[in-house]
Amino acid sequence: MRAYRAAQRPDGTLSHVATGNSDRSAVTPSLLIVAIVSVAIGVVLRFVALSPMWLDEAISASLAGVVTGDATGGWSALVDALRHDGHPPLYYVLLALWSVPFGESDGALRAFSGVLGVVSLPLAWLVARRHLDRRGCVLVVAVLASSPFAVRYATEARMYALLLALLLALHLAVVRVWERPSVLRSAVLAGVVAALLLTHYWSLFAIAVLGTAGLVAGTRNGRRAIGQASHLVGAVVAGSLAFLPWLPVFLDQLAHTGTPWSPAARPTVVAALTLEAYGGGRGSEALLVVVVLAVLVAVGLGCRAGSDRPVLGWTDLVWLQVAVVLGVTTMTLGASVSLITDTAFQGRYGVFALVPMVLACAVGLHRMTPRTSVAALAVLVLLSGASVARELSRDRTQIGEIADVVRAEGSDGDMVVFCPDQLAPAGHRLLADRFTTLSHPGLDDGRRVDWVDYAERNGAVDVEAVADAIAARAAGVDNVWLAWMDGYETFDGQCPLLRVALADRLGPPSKAVYADADEFDDSANLSRFPGGS
Repeated sequence: MRAYRAAQRPDGTLSHVATGNSDRSAVTPSLLIVAIVSVAIGVVLRFVALSPMWLDEAISASLAGVVTGDATGGWSALVDALRHDGHPPLYYVLLALWSVPFGESDGALRAFSGVLGVVSLPLAWLVARRHLDRRGCVLVVAVLASSPFAVRYATEARMYALLLALLLALHLAVVRVWERPSVLRSAVLAGVVAALLLTHYWSLFAIAVLGTAGLVAGTRNGRRAIGQASHLVGAVVAGSLAFLPWLPVFLDQLAHTGTPWSPAARPTVVAALTLEAYGGGRGSEALLVVVVLAVLVAVGLGCRAGSDRPVLGWTDLVWLQVAVVLGVTTMTLGASVSLITDTAFQGRYGVFALVPMVLACAVGLHRMTPRTSVAALAVLVLLSGASVARELSRDRTQIGEIADVVRAEGSDGDMVVFCPDQLAPAGHRLLADRFTTLSHPGLDDGRRVDWVDYAERNGAVDVEAVADAIAARAAGVDNVWLAWMDGYETFDGQCPLLRVALADRLGPPSKAVYADADEFDDSANLSRFPGGS
């Protein structure tokens, strides 16, 4: 069998030319087997979520319910709810439309993300096909299918699976516009830009970076590049216009919501949280995934085509250089703005660099000999599976355990108080059908969290007055349950104080559940007080 060496076509894609003894471009049976296993397991895992919905998911379900609600549903109700939440509307509208035929159970709502996660795989193939041969396409799909990050957010009723699909579509649309500009292709790109901006506010950074890159490219590469850049930048501007009707809500959110649940992260923390998310979470399994990913990215970016084999040097694949620079610049810009404005960063925001990371990993595998690349991919798939399995063994919230105890030992109509209110949405979703749910400090039913002027309102809370109100409403119930956890930002020990204040009014509590931060992402205690019956 002839060998092939990596070479770069004039358009920047990776091809191969014959050199001697093995074929680096072939999809060998062993590679095909590993890739099929990766895709099969990855597709199944995208629909496996054993934990009850945690805070953000329960809020997503509630917001989707606002759209479909009979009495108060509709667009205006969603806009008002989102003014108190801090996100753009597209995901919640789509989730609401999905829930009409499929229902509002945890599994049904999460399946929307699962389907988007599966859709991302053929989109990844289409992206890879613009740059790589068939073997490279197989590698890209296999890496994404096994990605613990992609699996995790395909199992959550949140917008990150949608973002991944849109970012893959963005890459594909940009390449198509740049290759052969046309009005139709520009319109497709504008639609993707609009969808991104109305899905997550970090898309503002990605689109700003893309538009700037288009302007720079148009000034550097001659007359043809000017035409390409005009179509690209024009599409970005046209797509951004769709955000203008939402701008007043965004500015209101910017002034009053923010991210009071966490302080801004230092650059090193941003990097650590992003890598942790790529690995699948905490633990040694996730760390090993990150190590393998880092090695593959280093090979993909640190090798270039040689006369008979790859040699060390910054990659000669222009498309990969551009993708990585855009992804890293987006993350850097977003993290910098977060630091300057004192807003939080979460590892899941790393979705904005996930596509170039996956492409770089696949190129790293492609640069290896066929046998080595199959072995490396098999190791990555194995470690990724172990990381996902580890996360599946941990519930995302302890509210599920608390709800089990309340349902088993409580009486219909019991009062369940959640302190702080960030524990309440998950609890309301599980318990509101049989029990009265209240959230501290507002004593609303807790279906959502009102983030408007959150720190200021929490700083002015009178815990004794809240305890008085709870005790007054406890008349006629058998039990008052307090699900609580200390350490949340802006509360300054209010929840332990509320527990003591309720003990003074209702009598000494018994501890029903102890917080277990090792086994739950969102842990909580449960105390049981005698009611006023």
